[in-house]
Amino acid sequence: MIIAKKGDYLLMVKGNQPKLLEAIEIAFIDQHDVKSVDRSALVERGHGRTVGQIASVLSAKGIINPGDWPNCVTIGRIDSMRVVDEKESDLERCYYITSRALTAEQLAASVRARWGVENRFHWILDVSFSEDASTVAKDNAPQNLSMLRKIALNIIRADKTDTRKSSLRLKRKGAARDDGVREPHAGDQIDMLGECGGPALQPSWSSVASIVYITRQSTP
Repeated sequence: MIIAKKGDYLLMVKGNQPKLLEAIEIAFIDQHDVKSVDRSALVERGHGRTVGQIASVLSAKGIINPGDWPNCVTIGRIDSMRVVDEKESDLERCYYITSRALTAEQLAASVRARWGVENRFHWILDVSFSEDASTVAKDNAPQNLSMLRKIALNIIRADKTDTRKSSLRLKRKGAARDDGVREPHAGDQIDMLGECGGPALQPSWSSVASIVYITRQSTP
């Protein structure tokens, strides 16, 4: 879908793709001592911590199966460590595939930008839905509730009828408590899943907002 719409992708490779992960790991091991490999180092200091990062990139040709990952042209690795209050963390190593011909510096910048967006999104969920305080932990319940919160957040964000410019938290509570707030949105065509990566759906503003408000009561 991304390629069909002439977009590009940058994806982290995780353990749920074992063959892909192994192929990339081996490629970087084979090139470990090759000086011509594009690498970029960065050290950032601030807020009482120091973060060191080394990004490396290789051509995906001969490593990634184009049938599985169309247009993949670059594979990347980022090694990072952080020191907080003089305590050094373990090495964190992440691998990536991308459809763009990125340099090591560009890969590092793109990943930092991506995490910045995700961190801001998580902060909004915590402020508006107290996600971090949730005590729900059984089976798939945490993932399911997280998905519902994201769906509700995207519906609330799409609301253009609130002329008072209320906070997302107040909008959520208003929608959960007042049928009059919910009803105008019951038939809107909204990409509810938005950042969840899903298709556009016909949302039930009433049910989603109410469910999320009810689950909010499980937090202390």
